[in-house]
Amino acid sequence: MNIIRHLITTIAILFFCSLSTAIAQQTGTIKGQVINAKNNNPLPGVNVIVKNTNQGTSSNGQGVFTLSEIDPGTHTLIFSFISFKKIVKSVQLSPGETAEVNVELTPRSMLLNGIEVTALRPDQIAEANMEENEVKEANPRDSGELLRNIAGVDAVRRGPVGLDPVIRGLRETEVGTYLDGTRIFPGGPARMDSPLSHLDPTAIKKIEVVKGPYALTWGAGNMSAVHVETQPLNTLTQVFGGTISSGYNSNLGAIEEAVSVRGSTGKFGYWVHGAWREGNDFTSGDGTSIPGDFLSRELRAKLGYALTSNSYVDISIGYQNQENLDYPGRLLNADFFDTYNYSANWEWTPESGILSSLKAQAYINNVDHGMDNDGKPTAQADQNRMPPFPLDVTVDARAHVSGGNITAELTPASSWNLEIGTDIYSANRDAVRTIDRRNKGMKPAMFPLVDQMWPDATITDLGLFTKVKHSFTDQLNATSTVRLDLVYTDAGPTSNFFANNVSADLEQSETNLSGSFTLNYITNKHWTVGAGLGSVVRTADATERYSDRIPASKAQTSAEFVGNPSLDPERSTQADLWIDASYQSWNLSLNIFGRQLDDYITFEATNLPKRLPLSPDTVFQYINGKARFWGMDLSTTYRIINELSLNGSVHYLWGKDVSLNEPALGVSPFGIDGGLRYESTNRPWFLEGTLHWMAEQDRIATTRGETSTNGYLTAEIKTGLTVWNRLSLQAGVENLTNTQYVNHLNAKNPFTKQPIPEPGRVFHLDVTYKF
Repeated sequence: MNIIRHLITTIAILFFCSLSTAIAQQTGTIKGQVINAKNNNPLPGVNVIVKNTNQGTSSNGQGVFTLSEIDPGTHTLIFSFISFKKIVKSVQLSPGETAEVNVELTPRSMLLNGIEVTALRPDQIAEANMEENEVKEANPRDSGELLRNIAGVDAVRRGPVGLDPVIRGLRETEVGTYLDGTRIFPGGPARMDSPLSHLDPTAIKKIEVVKGPYALTWGAGNMSAVHVETQPLNTLTQVFGGTISSGYNSNLGAIEEAVSVRGSTGKFGYWVHGAWREGNDFTSGDGTSIPGDFLSRELRAKLGYALTSNSYVDISIGYQNQENLDYPGRLLNADFFDTYNYSANWEWTPESGILSSLKAQAYINNVDHGMDNDGKPTAQADQNRMPPFPLDVTVDARAHVSGGNITAELTPASSWNLEIGTDIYSANRDAVRTIDRRNKGMKPAMFPLVDQMWPDATITDLGLFTKVKHSFTDQLNATSTVRLDLVYTDAGPTSNFFANNVSADLEQSETNLSGSFTLNYITNKHWTVGAGLGSVVRTADATERYSDRIPASKAQTSAEFVGNPSLDPERSTQADLWIDASYQSWNLSLNIFGRQLDDYITFEATNLPKRLPLSPDTVFQYINGKARFWGMDLSTTYRIINELSLNGSVHYLWGKDVSLNEPALGVSPFGIDGGLRYESTNRPWFLEGTLHWMAEQDRIATTRGETSTNGYLTAEIKTGLTVWNRLSLQAGVENLTNTQYVNHLNAKNPFTKQPIPEPGRVFHLDVTYKF
């Protein structure tokens, strides 16, 4: 009886197993990848829906999607993504089959003057976040304003333009800045300008941001990095085309005009771009008038030629002139900036073999800069000041950079990618300040005072790097980068005071080793987890080494600072954990990091005498110390319906200057952003509203003159429409409620000691015509 019972049980189990196997074989799987047709980059967060069913998914961080347990037969797949044209694909699926469908989505022509802003993960892959990967319909006067839209990125305002990017508390040369692969630096010792302020926003096609020590192949000392790309020639398909754009901002009275012409004949490609913009004083939320005059004119061109079917060469030239710029956050105003950019590029992509590509580049980026005190209180007589007569203060500065790089990309095996290269740059900086009496009359015997703010200082860096990426499986990959930098610094004659009280030995050589490692694991079709660890070395810049009793841009005080030629280079060691999720209706990106800065360049008080009677009594000197930071960025998007999406982001940063035993300078307060966006799937039209909330910041660097700031809530609305597929209209209102507020990082007016407020309500209108 037991034998019969066991036999019946066995037969039943085999029957059900066979039945389940048969059922499983009746379904199939559809998988594939979605990429951007414009640049071949993977598109994360794309909705993939099986028509007339409730089955669907979305692409992950690599643009890959998988649809499981799909019934056999002919199915219609719908691919949709914000700011891209919807695509419908038909696929035939047999029982047990895995069908592969790869799709290219084309950006809509709606936002003809948009800028693609991408925050890259430590493994150099775009975050799976629609809000940060979509084209921005921002209305920036310079790129610093645009970067404020990215969680974890802020910018210092010292005037109407030239906002200086700050990435998770890192600033100035701690943030490597690149234009089309070339290294760029600001033009003046007062840091009126940022490197990115010498490129009109209308010339920018793409911005990539790396928030940690992972951009080691871009260049030396990148504790974080920003790369700006202008019009690439290899994406042009028309023989002749271009855009004409015009814009107006109400509060600033700013007018913006730009013309761009581009085309390709197959072998020959070209791009010519011109821009002009002018602005005036603006009012903050409470009606206070803030000096904000500026004038900018720019002309750029690229010419390319295909030497062979797999070899291409191009040259790029650019010139920008800026004049009469007000800087209420500085002791002086900018009389002019003249910027010259030259580069030549060559690329070879063999048809076969392990060598995938070979690239070479040479470049020159020069900035000439003049400053004066016209319109400042020091230009007026003051009997309560010493000296009481009006002063004439001028600064002539230059920052000349030349460099080049060679990079080879190899694929020794299907799962291995190798990048080997070398780069070099030499940055020369010189600045002279002259102080004299402005009007006729008696003056001290020491007048005119002539000071060397930058004493013909040169920093040369030769770098060698290797980057290896290996895919262990379709789900697990790792990337490792090693970089070696040989650095030499020197300067011309300094003042007798500097030689006798600081140092007469101006030369220094360094050998700096940097490296990073990232691991990325795709747990399933929805979730990706990764970790990164990097350590990078940054050499001290010319201001930190050689400044001779001049104000520091890394402090909110007008005290005088002296350099230190023997400073050790800073080392930033950072660990990152990131999690990406991508579902049919929502996606999420979370990044948590911790950073330690060894030999952190900070400062201490000295007993040295001040140079100018108007300066505070204490003179500071740059020294090496230690600092710590940690924080997180969280961004998410939820699609309510196909046309309507809700997005939000949260960011937090904590920092401490261990050497001074106080909070680090310039730590952005806790903030939350949220927005609702409608984008029509039938016509090129969108409407978006956004709220920005920032908490108060009372963790401040008192030694550096930093003061606490209040929290605030602002709102903005913007809309855009394209008609006749050629004419694009954009309009919006920034700071809708006309809130009076101050970004915590903004500089202080050195005369009133008050931080520079942000503009009040601003209406803007932009028109672009494509031909």
